[in-house]
Amino acid sequence: MPTLAKKEECTGCSACTNICPKKCLQMEIDKEGFLYPSLKNTEACVECGMCGMVCPVHGNLEIQNVETQAYAAYTKDSDIRKNSSSGGIFSELGLQVLNQGGAVYGAAYGTNYHVEHICVENVDDLERLRGAKYVQCRLNDSFSTVKERLNSGQQVLFSGTPCQVAGLKAFLQKNYPNLLTVDFVCHGVSSPAAWNNYVRYRANLDNEGTLPVKINLRSKDTGWSRYQYSNKYQYADGKTYSARSGTDLYMKLFVGDYINRMSCADCHFKGYNRVSDITLGDFWGIWDVVPEMDDDKGTSLVLLHSERGKIEFDKLSGRIQSKKVTLEQASASNPSLLYSSPAKPEREDVLQAVLNGDMELASGMIQMAGTKVKFGQRVLDKVKGMVRILGWRR
Repeated sequence: MPTLAKKEECTGCSACTNICPKKCLQMEIDKEGFLYPSLKNTEACVECGMCGMVCPVHGNLEIQNVETQAYAAYTKDSDIRKNSSSGGIFSELGLQVLNQGGAVYGAAYGTNYHVEHICVENVDDLERLRGAKYVQCRLNDSFSTVKERLNSGQQVLFSGTPCQVAGLKAFLQKNYPNLLTVDFVCHGVSSPAAWNNYVRYRANLDNEGTLPVKINLRSKDTGWSRYQYSNKYQYADGKTYSARSGTDLYMKLFVGDYINRMSCADCHFKGYNRVSDITLGDFWGIWDVVPEMDDDKGTSLVLLHSERGKIEFDKLSGRIQSKKVTLEQASASNPSLLYSSPAKPEREDVLQAVLNGDMELASGMIQMAGTKVKFGQRVLDKVKGMVRILGWRR
């Protein structure tokens, strides 16, 4: 029988289904909308153990023995920077690979805003991979096609969540000099079903059910510094829904850990040292660390984990502005770099409400949960105050 990860640990990376020589494993959607491997043909299984061998959760990957370096950086290309979530460094790395005749893999919106991994081989398509998609994407056969391209000698940049990059590296089973892997500072991945329901909810609320023509979850129209970005949904007739990230219901659900995958609550892939070549993210807190690098247009956090990563980043020197920082400075306002976010006690009920399409109920639930937390904190503060008074009286 397959030696798969426990469901609460499985990241859905699909390394096991891609490696299976008999193709008896398939990714199936569970009741929460997440993909998990399932044995569909027990008779075909030869118990080779390959699925367990390439599972990144089983911890068979080697961390590269190179001291991680951290930088604050942004591209000098104003258009790329404006249309990127942070400082546009991913796009610059992608352009570098594409200009060498290479291929770039990343998450893109597909039909009805389903999110899936795609491969682009020309500069014009690179924009599809820009911007944050706060939902787990479907990898399909990306691992297998990456391997085919690598074996043909093509340069490949693969970007994804830390667990997806770990899954790819485990699947490949060897290092390729023509592969550049880029992960990002990841809070977690939310249910694709929850995301799709929210998009339809917004369309019904904003535009009589017609889906938007463009979604930007990291619009800089309202700024970037100090988390001032907005979530923006644009419709064909000119209507627009825009809300600061802290006020939008979907972002409350995602950041509040009400709709995220179970494995995200105890992620195995956090830390400074990773199997990826480069880690990217928003450099939150840059206004305190290197204020001259914060002009409210977006600044990237860049972590270099390998010699390959350092070489590729150095090649960008003429196109970017950068400043070296310490790892402590890099992580000070980026807790997701090092720590998981535990699921809320109300997760199951809130997620079910979203899956049922009842956004008002979900909103009320998280508002009530927030009230409980505030009340609990007030009680705790009062108890601490009484303890201090009693201690003083003694």
